[in-house]
Amino acid sequence: MAGSYPKRLLIHRVTIQRVTVSAYDTRGLEADTWSDSATSVPCRLVFNSEQENRDGRNTVVQNWTAYFTGSVDLKASDRIFWDASNDPTNTVDKYFEITSARKTFNRVGRLFSVQAELLLFE
Repeated sequence: MAGSYPKRLLIHRVTIQRVTVSAYDTRGLEADTWSDSATSVPCRLVFNSEQENRDGRNTVVQNWTAYFTGSVDLKASDRIFWDASNDPTNTVDKYFEITSARKTFNRVGRLFSVQAELLLFE
């Protein structure tokens, strides 16, 4: 019986970023300042689907799922940065918006992993 998500499957390294300050820009609109909450966090990123958002613009939206060990500190208000220079499986820097984060438990009730549903806007 596994105690947590198998580390051999966590083939990607990401940075978890959290909003530290909300300020206002020159137009009076709220602008967030992000800082690194955790760096080089092992995870597994899985591409799920892609669609084009034609609601007044030409934007491609990708849906991804990220799998982490249960010990990761992750909130739905965070974002994930996947640095292309630190990961040979990634060719372009990517910022993911987290739409949901949930904890999964094994059959005896121990925390197994954290899963996050992600959006990537291109």
